[in-house]
Order: sequence, then C-alpha cells, then structure tokens
Amino acid sequence: MSLVKGLNPGRLKHRVSIKRYHHTEDDLGNTVNELIELKKTWAEIRPTRGKEELEYYKNTNEQAYKITIRYTDVTTKDVIVYKGRQFKINAIADPLEDNYYLELLCTESIDHAVKESVNGGGQNDSL
Repeated sequence: MSLVKGLNPGRLKHRVSIKRYHHTEDDLGNTVNELIELKKTWAEIRPTRGKEELEYYKNTNEQAYKITIRYTDVTTKDVIVYKGRQFKINAIADPLEDNYYLELLCTESIDHAVKESVNGGGQNDSL
C-alpha cells in the first residue's frame, strides 16, 4: 500500500471514539462532568513504553501510547476510547505541519481510569 503524505492508511485499523468532558447540572443543581462522544475515527495505536511505581504505598501501572489519527479538532482535554480502554491525551503533534494527520501521545492508567458516564442516548461503545 502506498504512503499518502507520509501516512499509510492501511495502518489505521482501530475504530476509536473521541470523547470530551461536558459540564451539566444534575437534579440537585450540582455541576457534573460527563464524557460525551464527539466522533468516531480510525486510528493506529502503538505502545511506546510503560512504567510501574509505588505511589502512596500502592503500585500504579501506566502505559504510554502513540495514537495516529487523521487531522481533526482534538484537544489535550479529550479522551480516546477503544474497546472500553481510555487514553488520556498528553500531547498532540502534527508531524508534517500540513493538517493531514496527528500523532497523539497518550497514557493509559490501569489504576486511575477515567470514569465514563452512561447516557440514555443509545450510544453504543462496543467498537
């Protein structure tokens, strides 16, 4: 398969959801943060490194990933979800500076996973 502007489109084989936090109020007037799906896109997910350390007398596991997607309006406040796993975006790089594709440097924390709210909108998270 040929490269298109430095990106092999056949490598984007994982269907991921890009979710963003949205502030709403509950029945009591409290502010609640919910993850709302912005869009689904194809991505390549590659592990880069992992670490395990002792934090507050508890073992914590963290794995770093590089996720490649086509150019879109993603921010470091968004979360990438793939098959129930959640990846926090730490940095965003546009390698060609041509708005063609993005490399997202993400971490998946095994112990401190982001809690996902369940909406009654009938969204299906099974990818």
